[in-house]
Amino acid sequence: MSESNNVVSLAEKSAGGLDFSLRKKSVVLASSVVTLREKARGLLLEQIKQLFAKVDDSLFSMAERAHGQDEQDGLFQALRLLRVERRHVAARFGANIDGAFEVRDADGDDNDFASDNLSLVHNDDLEQLVAVDTMVANAKRDFAEPITELSLRLDTLYSVKIYEKNNPLGPDAICDAFVEAVRPLEIHIRARLTLLKKFEQVVMAQLKDFYEQCNRLMVEQGILPTLHEQRRVARQRSAPQRPKPAPGAGSVMAGAQGTVTSAGIAGGAYGEGAQGGGMQGGTIPAGQFAPGLLPATAGLSPMASTDLIAHLGELQSSVEYQADGVQLLKVGSLLQQRLVQANQSASLAKVDSDIIKLVEMLFSFILEDRNLAEPIKSLLGRLQLPLLKVAIADKSFFSKGGHPARKLLNELADATTGWQAGDNYESDPLYREVSQVVDRVQNEFDQDVDIFAQLSESFRQFILRERKRAEMLERRVVDEADGRAKTQAARARVAAVMDALMAERDLPEVVQDWLQKVWNNVLFLTCVKEGTESEAWSRDVRTARDLVWSVQAPMPDSRQQLLGLLPALQERLREGVEAVSLNPFEARGLFAGLKEIYRERFALAQKLAEERELEAREQAEEALRNEQTAEEADAVAVVQETEVEAGTVETAEEITVPQMEELEQVVAKAEVTPAEAEQEGLAPMEESDPHWQMTFRLAQGSWFELKRSGEEQFRCRLAAVIRDIDQFIFVNRNGAKVAEFARLELAHALRSTQLMPLDDGMLFERALQSVIGNVRKNRSEK
Repeated sequence: MSESNNVVSLAEKSAGGLDFSLRKKSVVLASSVVTLREKARGLLLEQIKQLFAKVDDSLFSMAERAHGQDEQDGLFQALRLLRVERRHVAARFGANIDGAFEVRDADGDDNDFASDNLSLVHNDDLEQLVAVDTMVANAKRDFAEPITELSLRLDTLYSVKIYEKNNPLGPDAICDAFVEAVRPLEIHIRARLTLLKKFEQVVMAQLKDFYEQCNRLMVEQGILPTLHEQRRVARQRSAPQRPKPAPGAGSVMAGAQGTVTSAGIAGGAYGEGAQGGGMQGGTIPAGQFAPGLLPATAGLSPMASTDLIAHLGELQSSVEYQADGVQLLKVGSLLQQRLVQANQSASLAKVDSDIIKLVEMLFSFILEDRNLAEPIKSLLGRLQLPLLKVAIADKSFFSKGGHPARKLLNELADATTGWQAGDNYESDPLYREVSQVVDRVQNEFDQDVDIFAQLSESFRQFILRERKRAEMLERRVVDEADGRAKTQAARARVAAVMDALMAERDLPEVVQDWLQKVWNNVLFLTCVKEGTESEAWSRDVRTARDLVWSVQAPMPDSRQQLLGLLPALQERLREGVEAVSLNPFEARGLFAGLKEIYRERFALAQKLAEERELEAREQAEEALRNEQTAEEADAVAVVQETEVEAGTVETAEEITVPQMEELEQVVAKAEVTPAEAEQEGLAPMEESDPHWQMTFRLAQGSWFELKRSGEEQFRCRLAAVIRDIDQFIFVNRNGAKVAEFARLELAHALRSTQLMPLDDGMLFERALQSVIGNVRKNRSEK
C-alpha cells in the first residue's frame, strides 16, 4: 500500500533559487567553496547512513504494532523499499547538496504564500509540509549564530548576495535536498512521516557540530578568520545600551535577547540581508531597525512562537469588532500597529507567517459561506484570533480532524445552518447560546485548549434539548404524511388486485358484492397495517382469488377440489367479515347468496356426471351391437380420447384465474401518481436529466434554501421521503412543515433554482478544501 509521495519541496518556495531540477549551466566555484562542498557532503552522508539504520528499526517496530492489515503491509513494504533504495537516496542527496552550491540571484518573493505552500496540500501533504517547515524553523532558531557566520563568509566568495535563505548549507537547502531525494519513493504516509522525523532527529537537530566544522574550515582557508570575535565584541558593546521594554510589552520583551549585528562587520558584505545573526528572541527594541513587523530578509531572527502567541492574546482582548456585519481581521496589520505602538521590531518565522495567512483565508471562506446567516457569521468571525493562537501553538491543528477547536467551530456552524435572523434575533435562544460560547472563548482562552472541549460539550447538550423539541413536531408532520401516503398506496394496490380478479369476468352478483363491499376493505386494512410483504396480505389476496375460482372452476372435474376448499374458504370469509365489522344482517345475506351459488354448482356437477355416465354406457352398448373389430375399437378409443383431451383443454382455456405470482406482480407495478404534479401540468423529465437523478441522491437531513414568490426565501431541511408516493417533506429548524414536493415537482424546483441545496459538510473541512482548491487553480493559471 503506497501513498502519495508529493512532499512539498522547500526549493519551490526558496528565495535563493535552490531548484535541483531546473539547472542551467554550471557556476564556476572558488576553490575554497569546492573544498567546503566536499567536506560538507561527506559529513552529511555519514549522518544519512545513521539515519537509515534508525529508520529501519522504527519501521519494523511500527509494523509489528500496526492496527490493520493494510497499514502493516504498507509499513513492511516501505521497510523493504528503503533497504533497497537507501544507496540511491544517499546518492541523490549528495548530488542535491552539490547542486545547492550553484547559487544564483533570487527573484522570488519570500512573502508569496499561496501557490508554493499549499499547491499540493491535502491532509497527508499538509502534515508533511508542517513537519518540514517546523524542522527548518527549529534549526534556524537553534543554530542562528553559526549559520549567520557561514553566510557572511560565503558571501565574500560568491558574486551574488549570500544570506540565510540561499545559503547552500542552510537548513532550507539541507532539508530540501533530502526531501527531493526521497520524493520518488512511493511509501506509506506513516513511513514517510517517520522518515522525516528521523531526519530531523539525526541530521537537523545535530547541525551545530556540522556548522562549527564548516566555519572552522573557512577560517583555515583564511575566510574572515576574526568574524566570530568581532561579533562577540559588538554584542558586548551594544548590551548596556539596550532600552527598557515599552509598557504593555509583557513577556514578549522579556524574551528578547542579543543585539543587532553591526552592518560594518566584514566590510558591509552582509548588510541588511543578514538574518538571525546574534538575535535570539525575534522581538527587540527599535533602534537600528524601524519599529514594526519586518520581513524575514531584514536580518532579524524570527519571533518565537510563544512571543507571537502573547501578542495575539493581547490583540484577542483588545480588538474592537463592528456592531453589525462581518469582519475579517488582517492580523499582519494588527501586529504591525501593536509593535509600532510598543516601539518594537520583529519578524515572523516562515511557518508562522504561513499559518497566519492560511487562517485568514479560511475565515474569508467562512465569512462568505451562504449556509450561515449574517449575524452568525459575525459571531464566528470573532474566533479568528483564538483559532490562530491554537494553530500557532499546535501545528497538527490543520491535519487533526478531531481537534477540539475545530470540532467546536464545526458544531456551531452545523447547529446554525438552518437558522434565520428575525426582527429580534438577539433574543433567539440559539443566537444567545452561540454568542455566549464565542464570548467565553474570547475572554477565557489563553493556551489551554480544554476550554474548547468543555464549551463543545455544553453546546452539544443545548442543541440536543432544542432538537428534541423540534423532533416531536417533525415526527407528527412525518407521521401524518406517511399515513396519508400509505392510505393512497394501499388503495392503489387493492384496486390493482380487484381489477386483475374482476376485469372481463362474468361473476355472479353476490360474488361481486363480496369482493367490492367486503374484501376490498379487508385488503385495504391489511395493506395499511401489515404491508404487502406480510403473510396476512398474501392470505387475504389468496382468499379473494379462491373466491373467484370457486365460482368459475370447471365442473364436474373440479368438484372434489372445491369440496376440499370450501370449509377453509368459508372460515376465512367469516374472519374477514369480522375484521371489517360488517352488518350482521348484510353478512347473512352474502353467505346465503354464496351458499346458493355453490348448491347450484354442485347440482350442475351431479347432472353433468350422470349425463357423462349415461353417454358412456350407451356408446359401449352400441359398440357391442355393431361388433366392431378390435382395430376399429382402438381407433374409436383414440378418437374419443383425443376429443376428451381437446374438450378439457378448451375448458381450461376458458377458466383463467390469475395465479398468486401474477397478482404479486400486479401489486408491485401499482403506482400512485401524485395529484399535485398532474394539476401543475409539469413536463416529464428524461431519466438522464441531472436534476431528476439528483432527487434520488438527496439525503434525509440535508438543508436547502427555498425561494417563494417575490423575494421571500428561507431555509428548510429534508425531513422525510415518503417512498410509497414519491413525496418529499421539508421542515424548518423548529420541525414545522414548510413545503412538500412530488419527485417531478422537486426536479423542476432544483432546475429552476427555486430550491438550492446547501453544503452539508463540516465548515472547517469545506473551508480548508476551498482554500487548497483556489491555490491549485491559481498555480495552474500561472
